[in-house]
This record gives sequence, structure tokens and C-alpha cells, in this order.
Amino acid sequence: MTGATAPWESYAAGSEVDHFADFCEAHLIQSVDAWDGHPLVLEPWQLRVFGEALAYDEDGWPFWQSVVLILPRKNGKTTMIAGLALYRLLTSDGSPEILLAASSDKQAGRLYDAAATFCRRDPMLSGLVRVRDYIGEILREDGLGKVLRMSSDPGRLHGYNPSMVALDELAQWLTPSLRKAFAALTSGGGARTAPQTFTITTAGEAADRETSILGRILDAALERGQVEARPGLDVCRMFESRMLVYNFAAPTLDPHDVVAMKLANPASWITEDYLRRQAENPELSDAEVLQLHGCVWAAGSDTWLPAGAWAECADPDRDVPDGSDVVLGFDGSYNNDSTALVGVLLDDAPHVFVVGAWEKPDRAKDWTVPRLEVDACVLEAFERWNVIEMACDPPGWHREIEEWAETFGTPPVVDYLTSQRTKMAAACSKFYTAVVNRLLTHDGDPRLARHIANAKTKETADGAYISKENRNSPRKIDLAVAAVIAHDRAGERAPVEPWFEVWN
Repeated sequence: MTGATAPWESYAAGSEVDHFADFCEAHLIQSVDAWDGHPLVLEPWQLRVFGEALAYDEDGWPFWQSVVLILPRKNGKTTMIAGLALYRLLTSDGSPEILLAASSDKQAGRLYDAAATFCRRDPMLSGLVRVRDYIGEILREDGLGKVLRMSSDPGRLHGYNPSMVALDELAQWLTPSLRKAFAALTSGGGARTAPQTFTITTAGEAADRETSILGRILDAALERGQVEARPGLDVCRMFESRMLVYNFAAPTLDPHDVVAMKLANPASWITEDYLRRQAENPELSDAEVLQLHGCVWAAGSDTWLPAGAWAECADPDRDVPDGSDVVLGFDGSYNNDSTALVGVLLDDAPHVFVVGAWEKPDRAKDWTVPRLEVDACVLEAFERWNVIEMACDPPGWHREIEEWAETFGTPPVVDYLTSQRTKMAAACSKFYTAVVNRLLTHDGDPRLARHIANAKTKETADGAYISKENRNSPRKIDLAVAAVIAHDRAGERAPVEPWFEVWN
């Protein structure tokens, strides 16, 4: 970045960006669409990104151990990283081993093919390397370095000693197998002095934000990193862990707001007219346009609530004083799921809050809901508030519900059969309307937000109601169900005298 003050100059000894840019222009001949036959000339925004990504310390080693680039489609992510892989292959000492990986073998093949095509189109590169497509390898002719196309099978990813790993579309690395693959790939460079990981990806779905690898990286970077925020871009520098994150994201939930969408698309060839055409494309939902072309973590097409609607109702400072009139919703399970107790404060604007939540921990094998803890939580809730009604979905908890009914009466303890589709569809519709019209508030509990995001809409002849994405999905929705129950019954109830005063 000659002639300009670069961010890395405040913390690094230098950067390879100018040398890399010269390499791209001199030896990387493009082959796609209008760029066919043209050299790869890095744009100013690419020089900024690679200026930091290729920064080095006083000893000449890469400053950043991990670089994450979150960028919408068609901004040249694949081309950039394919070019960087070849640059590292040909300019690095110590027999570089560069791994190209993705969530599927096909996706990894796209990254490899881009690099292989560069090699074939430039006389100098074709003389320095040997492209062996049948095994997915680009080998230096002197035998001192190679680029490898990797399988997405974690069992085949051990035994490598990478100097660089390129990970494509990390937002899609969602399965347990892919999580193992990620761990294998990012932990294999222990024998290297300064291995680097480069991640390129678009954003994922809102339901995956909290639990996905990419979501956790991004949340950690925004929370613990040094954040340089500007419209459409957050640059997060985590100096202790040596991780650099460039997160391009449109500051809008409206895909037709092309001015805001353009802020997340730094490439000169992505124009407002192009983004407008994508927004008008009938084959794409609004959520898909936001996710793919705005890098917004948007709700999927079958996700229950519109993107951002639940967050807009948050009011974590709103209190639920002791003695308040509340309605409780209870959705219980025994194992391999979760149990939830959610309250609604009876007021002009109902306030939804989590009373208790018990969920199977990650990687736990033998786990059951701690019933004594649940029972204690219910008793504490009745002691603390004036519980007008506690509506319970009974499967698996008949004995406890009967005991609560004996203690507190019927009402307030009543059954609520979520298996009755017509009833549940009407309750879900009522809750949906209240959220999108901001007729309720909630406490901002992240567990409830996650369960709300996990809820999918299931259309039936009896109406639409919420369900898990599939029966065996680990993504729980019990808190969402309990909230729907409590909100539905809160709309039917009026304050009465506290139960303990009636007994006394």
C-alpha cells in the first residue's frame, strides 16, 4: 500500500502486500466472464485486507496466525485465496504444504481448480509447478512444496504438517463430522514456526449464529477484539490469539436497500444495479438475498420469525417485581432434549422472561433433566410472584404436574396440550403477531433467543405452528414453546388474589 498509511504499520514490522500484488498482476491470468485473459489486479480494498493479512513481525514471520474474511458472494474471495495459495507455494521457504478445504469435496474442488487454472495459463507458473488433477495436487518442480485439495472426511485429514490452510465457506461447516475436520485442519501445523489459516466465507443463517464455528469466531472477535467499525465493515484484531477478522455485513434487514447492501460489497464490479436485480429475483427469498449478497445472518425461508424481529422487542432492563401477576408456560422433557419454564408479566405490554431452562450440555452422553431442580424452580416462582396460571405440556411430567396441582390448585396449574394442532397454531399466530408488531417485550435471554431462532414453521391443514427442523435435530425449541404457551394463556387471564393469601 505504497503512498498510504496502512493499519498494519501501527503494530507490524512490514507487509508482503506489494510483492503479492505484483505477483498477481504479473502471473495470475483470469479466466471467468469479462475478466478472461486479464491479469489479476488487486483493488484498493483488497490491498487493505491483504496489507494486514500478510503483515509480518520483527523476525519476518506472519503476524496473524488466523485471518477470517466474511464477504458476500461474487466479491472474488475464491480467486484471491487461490492466488495467495500459489504465492505462498512459490515464495515460502521450508517446503510449504498448503491445504485447500471446504465443507464438501466439490467446494474444495472449486478452490483447487482456480489455483490450477492460474498455473496452466501462465508460462512461468507452468514451468515451476506440476498440476496433478487426478490426486488434487499442485507440486513444485523442485519437490519442495505442494498445494493439496483436501477431503471433507475428518478421518483423512490427520498426518499433515501445513504451513497454510485455506478454508472455504466456513458458515457451512455445521455437522459434527465437519467440526472434527476443522479441528484436524487447524491443529496440524504444530511443527511449523508460523502456520497460517485463511478463512473465506459468507454469513450463515441466524439459527446457526450462536452454535456454528463461524458464529462463535465472529462473536468472540466482536466481544474481545479491538474493533474498528465502519458502515458495512467491522475489522476485529485479536492480538493475544493473533486472529484478524474482516466482517463485511450490510447494515440493513431490507434487501431492497441497495445503498446499504453495497456497503458490504467492496468490489467495484458489484454495483447497486446488480444488487437491485438480486433483490428482485423471484428465485431468492429476502433472507437468501440478505445472507448471500449482504452477509447478514438472516432467518431462513422456513424460520418462524422475521430476521431481527425478536431482537427489536428486547427490553432487558424491564423488571418483574416480586408479587407481580404472571402466567407461566412449562414445556418439559426427560432426556436428549431440554425443559423450559417461561413467564409472562401481565401488563398493558406483556413481558416475556425466562424463569428456568435445563438443556443437555454439549458432548454429554448420559444426561437427564434434573427434576429436583425443576421442582425447586417452580416452587420458588410461586413464592416470588402471584402466578395466575401455570400451563404445562404434560408428556413426561404427569407426576410432577399432579403434585404441583395438589400444592397450588387447578387452576392455577393446568394442562396445555401442544399436540392439539389447531390450538397450537392459533397460539403461534398470536405470538408471531405480537412480536412483529412489537406488542410485547422480553428479557433478552440468549437461550430463549436461540430457541426462537431454531423454531421452524410447519404448515398443516390445521394451521401453521412451530417445530424443530427435524425430529432428531440437536437444535432445541423448548423455550420458544414455553413462551408461546405462557403468552397464549396470558391473553386469556386477568389478575386474581395471590394463592397464598387465599389459603391464609
